[in-house]
Amino acid sequence: MLQSFFILCSGADKNLLSGCSEGEKTKYVGIGATVFFTAIMAFIASSYALYTVFDNPFIAMGFGIVWGLLIFNLDRFIVSTIRKRDRFSSEFLQASPRIILAIIIAIVISKPLEIKIFEKEINTVLLKEKNALSLNNKKEVANYFQSDLDKNKSDIDSLKSEIAKKEKEVNSLYETYITEAEGTKGTMKLGKGTCF
Repeated sequence: MLQSFFILCSGADKNLLSGCSEGEKTKYVGIGATVFFTAIMAFIASSYALYTVFDNPFIAMGFGIVWGLLIFNLDRFIVSTIRKRDRFSSEFLQASPRIILAIIIAIVISKPLEIKIFEKEINTVLLKEKNALSLNNKKEVANYFQSDLDKNKSDIDSLKSEIAKKEKEVNSLYETYITEAEGTKGTMKLGKGTCF
C-alpha cells in the first residue's frame, strides 16, 4: 500500500513497474518518498511562516496546504518528465527546473526554521537595537531643546540683572524720599517738602 502510494508520488507507471525488478521499484519508491516528504516539509515550513505573520492557525494551515500541494505537483511533474539522455548538458538542462525548485524549496523550508531556532538571539539583537534607538531619540530630543534651554537661561539671566538694577534704582529713590522726608537732604525741611 505505502509502496504503491510512493510510486504514485514519483509519477512512474505502475503497470510498467509491475514487470520490473525490485531494485527498479525501490528506486521509484525512493523518488516518490522524496517528492512526498518535500511537499510535507514545504507545508510545515509555509504554515509556520504564515502563522508568524497572521497569528491564525487556520489561515496558516490553509495556505500551507495550498503551498504543499503546489510543491508536490511541480516536483512530481519535474521528476516524472526527466529522461536519461546521451549528453550531460542536455540532462542538466532538463534537470535545471528541478534544481531551481529545490533551491526555492530549501529557502522556504529553512528560513522559518532558522528564525525559530535563532529566535532568542534575534530577539536579543532587536532589543539592543531598540534600546540604542531609544537612547538616540532621547539624545536628539535633548539636543533639540538644548538651544531653547540655553536661550531661555540667558533671557532669565538678563531679566534677573534688569530686576536687580531696577531694585537698586527703587531703593535709591526710596532712600532719597526718606532723607527728604526726614529733612536731612534735598530741601532740608522736615516733612514732604513744598510743592512748586
